[in-house]
Amino acid sequence: MFKVIYAMIDQVMEEGFEDNLIFGKGEYEIILFGSEAVIEVDGEMKEYPVSTCILYEPGQRVHYRAKEGKLIYTWIRFDCDEPLYTEGFIPFGTPVYCPDYACYKVYWQAVADENYWSHGSREYVLEELMHIIFHRLHDYASRGDHLQYKMVFEHLRNEIKSRPDREWTLQTMAESVNLSKRSMQLYYQQFFHCSCMQEVIESRIYHAKLLLSRSNESINNISIRCGYQNVEHFCRQFKKYVGCTPGQYRKDHKG
Repeated sequence: MFKVIYAMIDQVMEEGFEDNLIFGKGEYEIILFGSEAVIEVDGEMKEYPVSTCILYEPGQRVHYRAKEGKLIYTWIRFDCDEPLYTEGFIPFGTPVYCPDYACYKVYWQAVADENYWSHGSREYVLEELMHIIFHRLHDYASRGDHLQYKMVFEHLRNEIKSRPDREWTLQTMAESVNLSKRSMQLYYQQFFHCSCMQEVIESRIYHAKLLLSRSNESINNISIRCGYQNVEHFCRQFKKYVGCTPGQYRKDHKG
């Protein structure tokens, strides 16, 4: 049985706030972060993106803060005596990425609402809602730690391939997946076996080759459409990767 003690939705803590405590007997806590957070895991403070969820058991150290600025988080403190949920159904103290954050948070909002109102069916409804929250989090956790960002990175990769004109930098790519630049590069290499900047260059060269062979646009315009700040840099990089100048490529491949 679940007993909800407190439930807060989108609580905002000012910059500089840091939680560092240990809950007593009968106090579990599950937290869903709506801002980037730095969380202690295995004794080390690590950065995690928006949509990260973490479950703590009684007696476990709870230590987190915002990566920068205000901390936004949704949390439920509860007690539970159901063996399935207290014996490793979800790993305690392990951050889990929740890809459908907005949909998932609807259940947390319902818990907060039901916990506030004293309806006759309150205990039954809260019990069912907590089961949903736990089973959904179990689904997320079962995907594996290294796979939790896969969908996010696949979207980024599709954007890189379809928008060569964008000013792709390590900073803009890291911001798009809510990770540090270092973590973003490590995940990208792991998923796609190439660096993210290499992907950007190859996408730009691919689109340039298409435009050179299928259009009459000037080489200067093509360089701009493929994300280059100046035509000289475009020509140097094109020759490095293709083996000839853009003009020579057009001459050899124009239909």
